Amino acid sequence: MNNSVKGSVKTILLIMATLLSTSAVYAGSPDRFEAHMKLLASDLLAGRDTGSIGHDFASLYIASELQKYGVKPAGNDNSYYQMIPFKQSVVEPSSPKLSVSNGIQTIEFSYMDNMLMSADMNQADAQLEGELVFAGFGIEAPFLNYSDFENIDVKGKIAVVLFDRPHHFPSEEGAHFLRDSRNVLTEKGAIGVITVSTPEFEKVFPFERRKLYAKVPRTKWIHPNGEVHNASPQIKNSATLSIEAGKKLFALAGMDLDAIFEDIANKKQPKSQIMGLTAKASIHSKHTKTQSPNVIGVLEGSDPVLKHEYVVLTAHSDHIGISQHSVKKDKINNGAMDNASGVSTLLEIAYELHTAKKRPKRSIIFAFVTGEEKGLLGSEYYAHYPTFPIQQIVANVNLDMPILTYRTGEMIAFGAEHSSLKSSVSKAMNKHQITMIPDPMPEQALFVRSDQYSLVKQGIPAVYLKPSAKDIENGTTTTHDFFRTQHYHMPSDDLNLAIDYEWAAQFVDINLAIATSIANTEETPKWNDDSFFKSFAND
Repeated sequence: MNNSVKGSVKTILLIMATLLSTSAVYAGSPDRFEAHMKLLASDLLAGRDTGSIGHDFASLYIASELQKYGVKPAGNDNSYYQMIPFKQSVVEPSSPKLSVSNGIQTIEFSYMDNMLMSADMNQADAQLEGELVFAGFGIEAPFLNYSDFENIDVKGKIAVVLFDRPHHFPSEEGAHFLRDSRNVLTEKGAIGVITVSTPEFEKVFPFERRKLYAKVPRTKWIHPNGEVHNASPQIKNSATLSIEAGKKLFALAGMDLDAIFEDIANKKQPKSQIMGLTAKASIHSKHTKTQSPNVIGVLEGSDPVLKHEYVVLTAHSDHIGISQHSVKKDKINNGAMDNASGVSTLLEIAYELHTAKKRPKRSIIFAFVTGEEKGLLGSEYYAHYPTFPIQQIVANVNLDMPILTYRTGEMIAFGAEHSSLKSSVSKAMNKHQITMIPDPMPEQALFVRSDQYSLVKQGIPAVYLKPSAKDIENGTTTTHDFFRTQHYHMPSDDLNLAIDYEWAAQFVDINLAIATSIANTEETPKWNDDSFFKSFAND
């Protein structure tokens, strides 16, 4: 260990010792919340990247707090840790090549100019050649009477798909099918995927912004038997084109991409078809392995029967580390709102339940998961390898990126409309005079972009509370939007933000009320009969 690392470790230990020795004397929840934030979003944790020393220290702090609150270890080997092995793959920058031909004309796309390519998780050198088939959105949704595959076969072909979902789909179901399209293409035998965003999704995640993540390692978790989860070995290459490059690709096939975009905007289904094109692609990837912990604890319920059912509360403890692309002096992505605020909320819920006169009837699992920023990996691992029987986990309340720099009288409760959890959410919101509103930004696909989705896919009803964009103090909607455009996944998401710790305390109370209500209901939480997500449940 070099001197600079030793110095950082000593400093972190000093801060942790100070916080652990003084946090108990804070008079109120806002002070405790601020104390958590000062450590979790500290520069010394270097952005809490998965597998980093900074994230390891955040995990140690979380485990120490849980022990102080009487939350019992619920990881592996009677510890708070569930250690997860990961495989990482990163692109050799000079290696990605992609060309497309109609037999007469050939177009070569340029990596980091108008084309991006994902690192291959399975091979150091991946080569691909095949025919192109346009497969719409790559979605198959029998529940919504929709399929992009009725007239085509992508087996052994390279699928060209649009990154979007049918605009008539309900928000949360649409978000699921959008995220699931890669799995569908894998199941149907595609050997490669080329993706082009629609103009709507280009606004959500612009191609220029995607370039900033090109050097970030692609990460997957490893099963105990050594298999890399969801690595899709038959898909040899995946590329993303800019919209302009996509138009050239479609024009080479005699197709008008603008006309397809117009049909989508008018809620018409894009016509899947053979494109009459072939493509060649190649890439070189470097592979490494690392590990990182979930931190898991449990408070036993008070009811002799219901204590054998569990409500799991989740918050991701990782962030994206140090920016490689930033030209500014500050390159540390502290992740104050994403997700030190969620972790602090969950720690405060643990404290409140610890000091309550009576514990909830059901047991409460506290799961601080790693690898969310890599693709919900820590929660996905826990959903596959839970430390309590999965059939006894009856509900999930997730906390992710609550932006606590402004107050609002409205909140979105993702997932609540699909299950009996809505009753508990409504009671908690009414108590605090908060209005529950529908998802105002379905194009963001937020329901599938946070950790509750991993548990939903295992049949567990879940809710994820998020403050709306409406600032009640000035009546504007700019504060939330400003954060997303100016601070999200940037070094400026740090402790210099105008964090309202009194409001943070109220946010804790709202989520505490939701969790407590769910844990005390006489009937086991369940999906609504007409919900698509009920299909994941093992009744």
